[in-house]
Amino acid sequence: PSRIAGRKVAGSAAVGPGPGPAAPGRWVSSSAAIPGPSDGLPPPPPAPSSEGVEEQILGAGGGETPEESAVRRSVEQLQKHGLWGHPAAPLPDVELRLPPLYGGSLDQHFRLLAQKQSLPYLEAAHSLLQAQLPPRPPSWAWAEGWTRYGPAGEAEPVAIPEERALVFDVEVCLAEGTCPTLAVAISPSAWYSWCSRRLVEERYSWTSQLSPADLIPLEAPASAGPPQRDGQEQLVVGHNVSFDRAHIREQYRIQGSRMRFLDTMSMHMAISGLSSFQRSLWMAAKQGKHKARQFTQRAQKSQGKGNGPAVSSWDWLDISSVNNLADVHGLYVGGPPLEKEPRELFVKGSMKDVRENFQALMQYCAQDVWATYEVFQQQLPLFLERCPHPVTLAGMLEMGVSYLPVNQNWERYLAEAQSTYEELQREMKKSLMDLANDACQLLSGERYKDDPWLWDLEWDLQEFKQKKVKRVKRNEPAATSDVPTEGAGAPGDARDQEDPGPPSEEEELQRAVTARACLEQLKGTTELLPKRPQHLPGHPGWYRKLCPRLDDPAWTPGPSLLSLQMRVTPKLMALTWDGFPLHFSERHGWGYLVPGRRDNLAKVPSSGVACPYRAIESLYGKHCAEQGKRQPEPQAARLAEEFLLSESSTQWQMVEELGCLEVQDEAKADNSEAAVPGQPPALTGAGGPKASQPAYHHGNGPYHDVDIPGCWFFKLPHKDGNSCNVGSPFAKDFLPKMEDGTLQAGPGGASGPRALEINKMISFWRNAHKRISSQMVVWLPRSALPRAVTRHPDYDEENRYGAILPQVVTAGTITRRAVEPTWLTASNARPDRVGSELKAMVQAPPGYVLVGADVDSQELWIAAVLGDAHFAGMHGCTAFGWMTLQGRKSRGTDLHSKTAATVGISREHAKVFNYGRIYGAGQPFAERLLMQFNHRLTSQEAAEKAQQMYAVTKGLRRYRLSDEGEWLVRQLNIPVERTEDGCVSLQDLRKVQREASRKSRGKKWNVVAERMWTGGTESEMFNKLESIATADEPRTPVLGCRISRALEPSVAQGEFMTSRVNWVVQSSAVDYLHLMLVAMKWLFEEFAIDGRFCISIHDEVRYLVREEDRYRAALALQITNLLTRCMFAYKLGLNDLPQSVAFFSAVDIDRCLRKEVTMDCKTPSNPTGMERRYGVPQGEALDIYQVLELTKGSLERRGRPGP
Repeated sequence: PSRIAGRKVAGSAAVGPGPGPAAPGRWVSSSAAIPGPSDGLPPPPPAPSSEGVEEQILGAGGGETPEESAVRRSVEQLQKHGLWGHPAAPLPDVELRLPPLYGGSLDQHFRLLAQKQSLPYLEAAHSLLQAQLPPRPPSWAWAEGWTRYGPAGEAEPVAIPEERALVFDVEVCLAEGTCPTLAVAISPSAWYSWCSRRLVEERYSWTSQLSPADLIPLEAPASAGPPQRDGQEQLVVGHNVSFDRAHIREQYRIQGSRMRFLDTMSMHMAISGLSSFQRSLWMAAKQGKHKARQFTQRAQKSQGKGNGPAVSSWDWLDISSVNNLADVHGLYVGGPPLEKEPRELFVKGSMKDVRENFQALMQYCAQDVWATYEVFQQQLPLFLERCPHPVTLAGMLEMGVSYLPVNQNWERYLAEAQSTYEELQREMKKSLMDLANDACQLLSGERYKDDPWLWDLEWDLQEFKQKKVKRVKRNEPAATSDVPTEGAGAPGDARDQEDPGPPSEEEELQRAVTARACLEQLKGTTELLPKRPQHLPGHPGWYRKLCPRLDDPAWTPGPSLLSLQMRVTPKLMALTWDGFPLHFSERHGWGYLVPGRRDNLAKVPSSGVACPYRAIESLYGKHCAEQGKRQPEPQAARLAEEFLLSESSTQWQMVEELGCLEVQDEAKADNSEAAVPGQPPALTGAGGPKASQPAYHHGNGPYHDVDIPGCWFFKLPHKDGNSCNVGSPFAKDFLPKMEDGTLQAGPGGASGPRALEINKMISFWRNAHKRISSQMVVWLPRSALPRAVTRHPDYDEENRYGAILPQVVTAGTITRRAVEPTWLTASNARPDRVGSELKAMVQAPPGYVLVGADVDSQELWIAAVLGDAHFAGMHGCTAFGWMTLQGRKSRGTDLHSKTAATVGISREHAKVFNYGRIYGAGQPFAERLLMQFNHRLTSQEAAEKAQQMYAVTKGLRRYRLSDEGEWLVRQLNIPVERTEDGCVSLQDLRKVQREASRKSRGKKWNVVAERMWTGGTESEMFNKLESIATADEPRTPVLGCRISRALEPSVAQGEFMTSRVNWVVQSSAVDYLHLMLVAMKWLFEEFAIDGRFCISIHDEVRYLVREEDRYRAALALQITNLLTRCMFAYKLGLNDLPQSVAFFSAVDIDRCLRKEVTMDCKTPSNPTGMERRYGVPQGEALDIYQVLELTKGSLERRGRPGP
């Protein structure tokens, strides 16, 4: 391949000392065809290409050729898993000139970049730590805007705080909206307070629309031109500081600012955070035995280094806490607990309450600021010690300035989604009311007794009551009415057939007299009515509960109280699960009835209404006919019931034995499930025969304590396991089952299916609309918009331009992943989900575009490259690594296709298994997931499939014997079978332990040196992950960040292994993101690319970029990905990088935020799509070759590039 003309790395040191690449002297290699095995050939990684890139990153030196033994080992593994010898088309060379790198290695380059970016903020932070802070003012100024307090508490109004570093806290009176109410800050030299105009100035009402004038100023006003590159850097420290940032005026500027934010809550998660399971245990322990412990004792322990002897696995409780400021302060600082009661005034009180308690609330806010400062004092040294690479801090600072531009389409989206939702709600309500009215008709002739769903409802009637009438005495003549009876004429009178013509005046007068007489007679009957009017007499009880009473202010006719949350609704909709009618049990929640049971038909139902099991059998028969499958016969359904109930019947015993065997297998697969009350196997109360179960249906049951004659009761499957009850079949977890037809509305009109369909359509908006509608949008006046916007041809003064600052916690989990409840969890647009076009409402202002990319298979590649480096030091040398790099979906050789073929599931489902396994989930997780995806599987079948999957992928657990163990094997002549690398199985290990214990009279021997996985496609990868997770000080392999103290082996011992293995991969993915953010910031500043970071959602990043710089920003993203992947390879000792992963498959340049640039995001609330309804055209998706063509391979500004 042709070489690339490029500049070398500054300095002569080669990047990385590790084992050599596939071919010497090559860095980036393409996915070329792999030759067949023969002597002297290169190892399995892809053939090389693009030497010039290697020279620019590595320098003139090159890697060494890998050892032949490593090559052979790799080839053997690939042959074993059927992956060796697959041809692959080579990728074209990449002609790319990289900018010069700093330092003598790639690691030094990133260190220098991150130090340069973070040093001013680190200096500001140290100024806070080293300062002698002033005392808190005794009282606070009641004045609009900022007030500065001198050493003696003297107040002085100022425009903004002057210092570079602040600890800051904002309070908001929630009853008045999202506008900030008051704030307190402390700097190295003074205290500050801020009061809003809405607090100081009393008005009848304020607008709910926020403008920059309503927010807190912290920086000097900026011009409408480009941001000053040499402006002063400022640091704001806070606990959950993203909330405070959302109320700062300058943060809404499109150009961005040099202010950055450090979050003590995020640093706590990185230092001593808890996993979700640990959080539950911590809360339980706090209420229990640990409740009496003083915070000071916990704080003393928290500052220990943890280098002492191993402690119990509960000792992590004393060096960790949940995230709130009070508990975090107790952990790091100690002392009396913080008072949080005044906070309730901001949550529940009015602005008047805040005014009346102003001084107390200012003191509360100042207390939180001081507590945050004390926590920060303890945290920062710990954080820098445990996350020593400067890229981590620089990446978190950049993550803390997320920015989402919006325009007038945001308000239109909210209105459209809400109106569509309400319209569909009304339609669904009408459908449900029609179903209830129709069901009420079944009272006639007691037809409800034959209904598979409604038979057990409350069908009792309330009779119409009348007062007793005073009897007329016999000697008094009864009053007779002069009112003529209607239709008094003889029937069939000829005059009735004639056209009477218009009535005469006499007839009109007579009719009026008659009407008045009728009305008087009707009034006279009111004395017959009871004093308290009856509620719908003559209607069944369940129906009466659905109708509001006449004296209800919100009265509407009909069963208007009916909703999806009611237990009667699934019955009215005639919901079926695989053709079986749904049924509710007080003890077990929602389930379904399976017909064919005959052992309990002789029992008299306690409710007085027998279950119509014949109707249920007929219903299931129709379902089978529609599905085109043969209806299974109930157990000996054609035989006489007397014969079926005979315990001596051979057929009956055979069915029982088969059922018992199946249940035993389920119990072996999951002992915990068999212990659930009512779960089979179970004996009858009198020690009678074993409980029966159907031979033709498997599921979560049967539960024999739900004793319904003629039917078995099975629970609906729950995503958290069989022991959990389903509270509603309309929960979002059942949406896939509605879509695939497993959960269906029954026959009898379109109302039921339509209601089910509408429920699916409105599910997203019903769950998310409060979060979405409460997003804090600040609309920018023209004066706050840059000239790039106002001078653009598409700028319209009638339109509105603003921004949302997503309140991202930069390290919200123990893996240091960012957390935010709305944007980071938003799904992509779906045609059957109202409001699911949410992300596409983030739209760039005129003159700007959104540039971003998804990191292809980020976590899979990280896990794979860890395994490759551990196994033979070459890319793609393990089966897992090869599938990640070279696997093709079209050939069924990629990871997901291989897993799908192994287990017999869909490729989409295989993805979930693969990621779950890599995150550390074990075989029980796979079993549960298999049964969730395919509820027709038995527990045994799920266990077999899961076992097969884990044997092929993760492999089998093997043990390397210690010196003591080897000595015992030799001395006692114990026969053991060994694998190629000398490991033994669990059975042989137990044999050695048993024999040694027997011969030494019970002495315990330490016979295991190492546990490992062997024989699977992912064994080497898991061995590497577990070796990191169980190290004395687990660190990420690239940036060296330590795991949370609550999960370190010294305190957690062998517990929480899933969380610890998961941490290795996910925390490495966070390292990847931080490296990307640092590299992008460097390239933007170095080459004057006008852009800023917008948001990172899992494995994708988005930047807001000037339109004329869009292609250079796209090239910067590609170079960033290349350098980040190279950094991973270098730190793992790999001196090459396959070209297939070096660059993004595509960089998106778009006007809005969406998964694909071609998605039109059509939904029920956006039926015509983004282009027609909102005027947002399709974007561009460019691969590396297209980007190079548009930029001529350079980041230098060359005028305005054309499309």
